[in-house]
Amino acid sequence: MLNKTIQYSAVALAVMLASTSASAAPEKEPVAVGSETSATITKAIAKRAATTTTVNDKSDAITVSKPPLFNTSASLQRTNTYSNQKSAKNLKQELKAFQALDFNNKAKKTRAEIQKHRQANSTLAKSSGNAEKYGSNHLYIHDGAVYLYDDLDGDGYYSKLRVDFDVDSSYSDYFDVYAELFIRRVGDAEWTHYYTTNVFEIYSDYSSDEYSVTTRLNTGFPPGSYEVLIDLFEYGYYGVVDTLSPYNDYDLTNLPLEDKTYESSGVYTDTYVDSVKTEIFTDADGDGFYREFTISFDVDTENSNSRDVYVNLYQRSNGNQWLFETTTDVFTVNGFSADDVYEISGDWQSGYPANYYDFRLEVIDADTGEVLDDVSPEFSSLLQVPLEDANNDTRQSDPNPPSSTTSSGSGGGSTGALTLVFLALLGAWRRKVKR
Repeated sequence: MLNKTIQYSAVALAVMLASTSASAAPEKEPVAVGSETSATITKAIAKRAATTTTVNDKSDAITVSKPPLFNTSASLQRTNTYSNQKSAKNLKQELKAFQALDFNNKAKKTRAEIQKHRQANSTLAKSSGNAEKYGSNHLYIHDGAVYLYDDLDGDGYYSKLRVDFDVDSSYSDYFDVYAELFIRRVGDAEWTHYYTTNVFEIYSDYSSDEYSVTTRLNTGFPPGSYEVLIDLFEYGYYGVVDTLSPYNDYDLTNLPLEDKTYESSGVYTDTYVDSVKTEIFTDADGDGFYREFTISFDVDTENSNSRDVYVNLYQRSNGNQWLFETTTDVFTVNGFSADDVYEISGDWQSGYPANYYDFRLEVIDADTGEVLDDVSPEFSSLLQVPLEDANNDTRQSDPNPPSSTTSSGSGGGSTGALTLVFLALLGAWRRKVKR
């Protein structure tokens, strides 16, 4: 059992998924938070995620995967048309209305709430035939380890953690499982859900199927000692088959953590991006990649004072370097007002091959030039947006386009283009092949 602290240089993660994931067993295909699809427009809205999570799966896992990314990125010689203006949208109201539609979109679900909701609403059986065959303890979490990264201000508190855990069975058989991860401050009573893994496969007690989840804390985590808990499930059943907690693995507790807003060198800003909505339009060739988009964002201040700001927009694909796109006019933000939403609209003509693009918003103080906020992975609506330019929108760019959603899921678990029902069939097929 390991509990290691590693300090790395401040390098932003390439492409990370928002972590507000479905809390019940993955009974249907994961849908991106705030995503809606119609014939004419695709849109996604998201609030700043408390955590941003990526998976480094060391197992021979069943994962939900998108079509492969193209090897091309936007050209340095590209043409586009941009406009920006004050928006009439009320993102706070839109987000509130969407989150009210479904329990899975509720922010900061507690472990107790999830268990109560699952017991009352799940259509799945509590346990599997494997449990009857082998006994209720046929699956267990053998070990866990936590690694801490990114103490940028040198105060001893880290803003990124990696949780590794190894699921085993006492029997020589294959099992499809998934896990839910929770976090709380030491001394608190409630555990808060922060990530649900993909379904992955384990065999017997092999150590090669260790699973790894890396999470950056974005907001809502003041400096302090935290601890982590892992609930394990057998895929297709709602009952918890094992739990690894600080009570049986001390490596999961007394973790010195803080969110990235506290990782500073003494410079404090009270101005931040609260919510972002991305809308994409015009897919002339019907390949699932669009040429026009509008990004609306609500910038707030923590007091009632007004502030003049402007925003720089960047894009990238395939995890490459950020390319500057445009700068907005100066506009004024006022406290927590819902009436100061601003938007950037783009129409790409050339130099942008069909790809999944990430966007980045950099909020600048118009008077001092200070960077007040800089966001990308914190908002699922800024990630993996299917776009291309007008030149490419006249021919088929991808023979197997993905479904038309703009983000990889705020709050829900990992991104996917196939249903988990298909994954179960895939798992059965792979087991047959292995045997």
